[in-house]
Amino acid sequence: MQAIVITGAAKRVGKALAEFFADRDWEVGLHYNRSVKEAEDLARRLQQRFPHRHFPLLACDLSDPEAVARFWDQWPGELPFPEVLVNSASVFEPASLAETDQDLWRRQFQVNFEAPFVLMQELHKRGSGGSMLNILDTRITNAQSSHAAYSLSKKALAELTRMAALEWAPAWRVNGVAPGPVLPPPGKDAAYLQKVAEAAPLQRPVALDELLDAVWFLVTNRAVTGQIVFCDSGAHLIG
Repeated sequence: MQAIVITGAAKRVGKALAEFFADRDWEVGLHYNRSVKEAEDLARRLQQRFPHRHFPLLACDLSDPEAVARFWDQWPGELPFPEVLVNSASVFEPASLAETDQDLWRRQFQVNFEAPFVLMQELHKRGSGGSMLNILDTRITNAQSSHAAYSLSKKALAELTRMAALEWAPAWRVNGVAPGPVLPPPGKDAAYLQKVAEAAPLQRPVALDELLDAVWFLVTNRAVTGQIVFCDSGAHLIG
């Protein structure tokens, strides 16, 4: 049975990915940090639905380099080692270049870039091959600076995706998905999401199922590596 680890699995897109892969007969490792109750509830629900499968909980503060270095030690030894990693967890904080201080910069890069890199590197060392998938952002195509450190961290992760795909082939495939508006941010509603999406060529938000389908394609298609799929209603075309 195939095993996947999803970071940020307790909420939002990460949670949807966990349920999606569980529905397709995968063992799913559920990473979380502060969302302890949400992660435990998700693991319990999945275990009830699929009593013969495993949904190990993997606690880690991705802003703590020492904790990230020990991340894979948590994987239960009795289970096959994961062959798929989806880096979904991220932090998203507004600040222009002029407003970005060192603490915000470090936090964005540690969680959004450095932690994914270490998790990927360690999986490459310990595993025998498979697939890695990074959740990016359509912002990687433009120079807008409203979320400067966040955007730069995702740009770096996009380059890491391509570099790792080349260096770690043929054992590992590494791809990325760059979504546009999928879920409204905390405190916003569907009307806000629709307004944002209207600036894209297709003038519609990205349905969660559409993003999940893109992830599934990249994780399972063994002929694809080094690709970044923009699942963003065409927003990347206009920058």
